[in-house]
Amino acid sequence: MRIHLLGLLLLATPALAQSLVPPPVPTGVDVPDWALPGSAAHKQVPPPIDFHRPSVAAGGAIGQFEGQTDVGGPLAPGSASYDGGTYTINSAGYNIWYQRDEFHYLWKKMSGDFSLAGTVMWPNIDDFHDRKVALVIRDSLDDDSRQIMAAQHGNGMVHIAWRAEKTGPMIDVEYRSARQPRAGTAEQGPQTFHPIRLGIEKKGDAFQLYISWQGEKVHPEGAPVTFKTNGPFYVGVGFVSHLPANVLTAKVSDVVMANAAGRVR
Repeated sequence: MRIHLLGLLLLATPALAQSLVPPPVPTGVDVPDWALPGSAAHKQVPPPIDFHRPSVAAGGAIGQFEGQTDVGGPLAPGSASYDGGTYTINSAGYNIWYQRDEFHYLWKKMSGDFSLAGTVMWPNIDDFHDRKVALVIRDSLDDDSRQIMAAQHGNGMVHIAWRAEKTGPMIDVEYRSARQPRAGTAEQGPQTFHPIRLGIEKKGDAFQLYISWQGEKVHPEGAPVTFKTNGPFYVGVGFVSHLPANVLTAKVSDVVMANAAGRVR
């Protein structure tokens, strides 16, 4: 189930159509058809219900985080670095969606209430490819873990999404479905708004999405979502290229991670 709060803006221009064609799969990598992204030739679909790959430890402590994991064992390994308050995350993986996930995850084990926020920056802002950065809370590092997340996509859409049961489907509430057009035109083009700042807060069983669209003060967006955590959980930042074997890059800066509600800024 998806709840669309703003309309989809995908203009049928040759440039945009070309940008939606996925790059070639690296030589020697066997990618299942269901993992290929949508294009004129391929349509990404859910994986087989019994398909799983083990997650892989992919680095130690980094910045505020205790560890790094390639959740779901993407076909190309991910990595991350931290410099001057900015995390650079490199990841392949077909999606964080359906009944299992593939992405690079920087995490910390926590309990109780918390606040998590960061500013998302795309090194290639004019690439319309629908990759996504997510602030993710998970029961475990298994590919099919229960989870709730706030995410920004490379095409501009922001959502809060959750998997209520292990190996269950994802549900989301969407708040923007496309980049803004160039000022004064209907042309699809580079983003005219600031790098998006995204946050999520846990207060009891209520999870609230926070957003700053154009540099304004971070504010709640939509109603809280009720999601019950099971004991200690993983809290952190993830990135997925939406390409099963192709590594892309995202940057997340000025990360706030506090073991209390009310600290998103």
